[in-house]
Amino acid sequence: MRPMSAGPLPYAPAVTGAVLLVVLLIGVAAGRAKGRWTLLAAGLVVLAAAGVVLTAVADPPAGEGGAVQDGAAELTALFTITLPLVIAYVAGWLLVRGGWLRRVLVIAVGALLLVAFPYAAAGQATADAFLHGR
Repeated sequence: MRPMSAGPLPYAPAVTGAVLLVVLLIGVAAGRAKGRWTLLAAGLVVLAAAGVVLTAVADPPAGEGGAVQDGAAELTALFTITLPLVIAYVAGWLLVRGGWLRRVLVIAVGALLLVAFPYAAAGQATADAFLHGR
């Protein structure tokens, strides 16, 4: 079993930071490119696919609660892995337009979302809504 980090992704803090920085820089490059809207959409699709793959290869949840509970654990893991990547990519994409104040605000809001957003709770709430019908 892999130890959980204090950061948004369930990996070592150094790995998490490096991955988020790379995704932020890719978002900056996509925002500067000629077809930036197409690259935004394509990047979001790629990040969603990467999140699904990373969730699939991660340690499987303990199967004590049946298929519905396992699905809820997988959906929660998907949120925990994918949302920080999406936040970093969109923040990088938004950084290239506007002045310095906007750039500082984008970085501040992105950092706040990365640190304070309750990924596991959002994943569990979504799993409850979709899998349990509440």
